[in-house]
Order: sequence, then structure tokens, then C-alpha cells
Amino acid sequence: MKRYPKAHVTAVDYSDLSVAKATEYNRSMIEVGRCTVLQGDVSDLKLPEEKYDLATAFETIYFWPGLEKCFGQVAKILKKDGYFMICNESDGTDAVSLKFEGIISGMKCHTVEAITEALIAADFSEVRSDHHPSKPWITVIAKK
Repeated sequence: MKRYPKAHVTAVDYSDLSVAKATEYNRSMIEVGRCTVLQGDVSDLKLPEEKYDLATAFETIYFWPGLEKCFGQVAKILKKDGYFMICNESDGTDAVSLKFEGIISGMKCHTVEAITEALIAADFSEVRSDHHPSKPWITVIAKK
């Protein structure tokens, strides 16, 4: 937050425990009005439309109930020309992650192609991705 002294971060998580931990960790930034931590559901975001410049999803879309619908909710809150960045440690094809998909209820590992298709269907454009050269790690960035 030092690099962007006027930035305000809004964090949303489905898990009450994660919200509590994030609130505790970011207490000083919350107290000075630079951060807000909310409990919420990405499939029905209760945030102002066209307010945010950037939305991120780190290691979370595995549990989102329908990528296109959820990506549409993200698009709704982003300003025109805003960006959405997704980072996953699984590219949807690696054996280890697919094993966890079978163990953890509701988990779905997505390929870059499936993510890209859902982003385009949710009215994002200029989708690009990066894949780690030796690990299944991916980053996908889309512009609204």
C-alpha cells in the first residue's frame, strides 16, 4: 500500500474464518480507511457496480459455482477498462490437482481454455495468460 498511497482494497471471501483472519491481519489498514474486508458470495456480489479498477482471484476459482456467472459478477463491479487477474497453482491438467479435485467436495480445476471461454462469455476482452515453464501454475488477465 506504500506504492499506491491513495489505493483502497476491498477484500471479499465466502468463508467467515477467512474474513476474520483477513480482518485481523489488515487491522491497521482497516483502521485508517484503506481496507475493507467483507463476507460475500462471488456468484451474487453485493458491491457497487463499475467502481473497481482491478479484481483478483488467487487460488479460489476452483470453488466458484459456475465460472461464467461468477465472472459476470466480477465484470459488473469493474470500471470500463478494468482488469481481472486470476492466479492458480493448477492448470486443470496436472495429476496432483486433479487428485484433490476428487477428494475435496465442490473443487474443480479449470484449464486456461475453459477460463478464457468463460471470461469472453462474461464480456471480458483482451484475455491473455501465462503458464509457468515447469509447473502447472497459471495467470490469466482479462480486460473489461
